[in-house]
Amino acid sequence: MLINTPDEIRGAIKAAGVIGAGGAGFPTYFKLNAKVDTVIANGSECEPLLYTDKTVIKQMPRELIRGLKIAMKATGAQKGIIAVKGHYKDVVSAIKNAISQENAEKDGISIHELENYYPAGDEFLTVYDVTGRVIPEGGIPLNVGVVVSNVLSLIQVAQAIDGKVVTERAITVTGEVINPGVYTVPIGTTYNSLIEIAGGLKSKDVALIDGGPMMGKIVSDWERGVNKTTSGIILLPKDHFVIRMASKSLAQVVKQSKAACCQCFRCTDLCPRNLLGHQLYPHKTMQTIDYDLVEPTANITSAFLCSQCGMCELVACDFMQLSPRKVYAEYRKLLVAKGIKNPHNRSGFDVSSQYENRKVSIPTVIKKLGLTEYARPLYPKDSKAVSIVRINVKAHIGAPATILVSVGDILNIGDLIASSPEGGLGTAYHSSIIGRVTAITVDYIEITAN
Repeated sequence: MLINTPDEIRGAIKAAGVIGAGGAGFPTYFKLNAKVDTVIANGSECEPLLYTDKTVIKQMPRELIRGLKIAMKATGAQKGIIAVKGHYKDVVSAIKNAISQENAEKDGISIHELENYYPAGDEFLTVYDVTGRVIPEGGIPLNVGVVVSNVLSLIQVAQAIDGKVVTERAITVTGEVINPGVYTVPIGTTYNSLIEIAGGLKSKDVALIDGGPMMGKIVSDWERGVNKTTSGIILLPKDHFVIRMASKSLAQVVKQSKAACCQCFRCTDLCPRNLLGHQLYPHKTMQTIDYDLVEPTANITSAFLCSQCGMCELVACDFMQLSPRKVYAEYRKLLVAKGIKNPHNRSGFDVSSQYENRKVSIPTVIKKLGLTEYARPLYPKDSKAVSIVRINVKAHIGAPATILVSVGDILNIGDLIASSPEGGLGTAYHSSIIGRVTAITVDYIEITAN
């Protein structure tokens, strides 16, 4: 069947189970249900140590351009801009060659070379760097006529139009592993299997982070499966600075903050959202910990504006090792529980005059985090078959998918195992290996290879 109209495009993307591959997991079909003038392909990959997006761009630049064209058609956009770090000359060259080969400039497609700083991939910063438009407080790119989509998501969009569903993804595996690299594996491959594919561990006393060192989360159960949103896993010693900071409890954070925060306001100076002009002042929010306030003040409700990028915690306060980020996360959780909505919605404000001066380069971030020994270019490596997958059917923004299979069912790669709930925001999931359903839990479907 020919797929030509915006509705047909979104239908194919929905059926293929494409979601935000950069980490958020927002269903792509819904994101493209908008009218904008610009679509940005986000290939900045600003998290240190990760090479997934850079790898897939070099492997499939023409598919990326085709996916961008499809997204533009679905949204009516006249411009499609691929945002990547200019620092990565091979990636830039691959894109420029593909644009030329596809004669894509005539379709409004171009490249924007970003600076090598963190967090350039934050869509608020990406939109400003690429277009000069500032997203309002509490807003989204759509508010300024832009859709931002991860480069792998757009490659999957192109594949969806060809009838290919999402069953695998590229993942960076690095840190304390013998053979670090970028591996393409079935969705649901267990963390343990992924480590084995990468040659095993170099040392035993390690912790595992799903994602990058700045925003990734520690995973305790390595028998769980990787998700459509898993861009990388990093294995670090348990006593490493990044792991110690991620492991701190809220009680520890509060106790330390009350005793040690000297109000130097360095966290505010380096806060990316503050530099964009948003009224987010981490050093002032740290003051609120000492007061039992009946009504939340602006420095508490500003938790809704925090992107959880980790600059305040891991870079600005690396010496005192306090965590405004965790304080913001807890405040936001408490506010939501009380039914309080985000009151911050200003627009038309000025970007800080120090915006350019306070960008923190990736080499500086790597040094601050103590990751220099792991900072090396990574390349695609051969993977191998896995015997079991555990596919999480809740790994997206929206309602959990409706499970369509039963224990004992025999499946081929690409068979639909869970569908988007009728009338709700969600996505579909498909079998990523040939095998039999051997378990169904509240979180995942387990498939064992024949």
